[in-house]
Amino acid sequence: MANKISLNRLYDEHMEEALNVSIDLQFFYKDEDGSKQALRQKEDYEYKTLLSNDDDSWDFVEKGFGLSGNVILGSPSSLFGPTKLVNADAELGLAIQWLSKQSSQRGVIPLATITSTTSNDIIIPVDYYFQKDKLFGEVHISLVAYLKKASQDSTRGQAQLTGTILGKLVEWFVILDGSGSTFPIVIVNEPDKPLWYVDFNYSEPLVEPFDKEYIAIYLNKAHVAFPSIQKPKTNLDHALYVEFLAGALQLILQNLMECPDWQDIQDGSNCEEGSIGQVMHYFKTTLNWDFDTPEKLSMSLHKDLDTRVKKGEI
Repeated sequence: MANKISLNRLYDEHMEEALNVSIDLQFFYKDEDGSKQALRQKEDYEYKTLLSNDDDSWDFVEKGFGLSGNVILGSPSSLFGPTKLVNADAELGLAIQWLSKQSSQRGVIPLATITSTTSNDIIIPVDYYFQKDKLFGEVHISLVAYLKKASQDSTRGQAQLTGTILGKLVEWFVILDGSGSTFPIVIVNEPDKPLWYVDFNYSEPLVEPFDKEYIAIYLNKAHVAFPSIQKPKTNLDHALYVEFLAGALQLILQNLMECPDWQDIQDGSNCEEGSIGQVMHYFKTTLNWDFDTPEKLSMSLHKDLDTRVKKGEI
């Protein structure tokens, strides 16, 4: 894939140093009484942000989540001038931009307008809440600078199109669900859909990671049996949980068995670390799953998963 080249001057590390920006933002959720409760942030090996509260009781589907705090711009005038990000008579905007591919949703929340006369050490408050049932999967959130009003003078290299994103001051890739799971499970709220279904969006299983962007197991919160799978308590709940996992995994495996790279996946050849192929090769060689026929695969999946669920390993 070719890299995109911008003809506009963009916000870079030198501008960041001159701007002297200070960011103090915190993810949170609201209790039933509306009070804010802080969420812990932890980065995984891909530098993606995992959110949780102290006792792991926060459920993003039920409560949503938000971002609040302050952004301080030490020297906003440093972004203006004929050799800077924009000309002195232009206006910049600061906004929160978010995108969730799995939810098929995006948005922009304007925060402030910045001009060449904006005072130093200006404090810009941030307080935005993503309501429950709005997002799922992975959400890309960024604090962006954009052209709000173009300069009257056209200067080579400076943006002229209003709304052009000129740079990101900070960004997060927030994983909302399934972050602690071996399996790419996405929780949705769709009354017209079954309890679970699988979506395939991979093209290069030897390279693409085993995550929700390429293979997603959707678990439907609107279904009456959802609580039994989300938090299984009884023996019947555990049996239903095993049926759910076994059915989804068999569908994934049989789909991959029909792809041209299946032989490499079986052999563990040319599989990048963390890829779909590498994970499936691990399953095949380590978990004693029988791939000879669909019937044997189903039997071995159920047996293995049932044992692991009873031991509390899943």
